[in-house]
Amino acid sequence: LTRLGLLASLEPKLVQGESIGQTLSFISTGNAELGFVALSQVVEGGKIKTGSGWIVPAKLHSPIRQDAVLLKRASQHKAASLLLSFLKTDKAKAVIRSFGYES
Repeated sequence: LTRLGLLASLEPKLVQGESIGQTLSFISTGNAELGFVALSQVVEGGKIKTGSGWIVPAKLHSPIRQDAVLLKRASQHKAASLLLSFLKTDKAKAVIRSFGYES
């Protein structure tokens, strides 16, 4: 909103949810006319489930990184290592992209 020059005029109307889930609830119940949530919350099969959406152009915000790590205390659990390995596969990357994330 800042980079679009809209923050000052919209700020009095802004409500911030405590989580993505709460924000999505505000939108889906009509308690908010619109909202910003993670694309993964509204995409299914590569398409927006209902309503309409706008993907904020990358040039308007800093990258949002999400990472997976193997904690030291989990390093002895084979399932944890297998999950981390799976997340690096082309199959997993395709699933991640289908929910609107870059991989």
